[in-house]
Amino acid sequence: MHDWTLLSILVEWMTGIVTITFDTYEYNHVTLIAEGLVELVIPKHDEWGESVSVNKVRGPVQLENGNFHLALEIQSGDTITLEAKSIQMPNV
Repeated sequence: MHDWTLLSILVEWMTGIVTITFDTYEYNHVTLIAEGLVELVIPKHDEWGESVSVNKVRGPVQLENGNFHLALEIQSGDTITLEAKSIQMPNV
């Protein structure tokens, strides 16, 4: 997922579904879907400068409570974190 462009983060509050859309250039637009949202943290401090590209991804990892955790480090220095009951990674 390195260098993929983060396009959007959509939260369907009522259903607890999060859809994160990326442009991969090679595969066009792909989505990550998380269901059963527990927590979503989206900082935008741009400590390393403005960027919309993914630097690295950690997870998803299953937590002791059965949920999954994912961290998306953006090349701006910000890390978007999410915890949900399930996380479906882009199929590429």
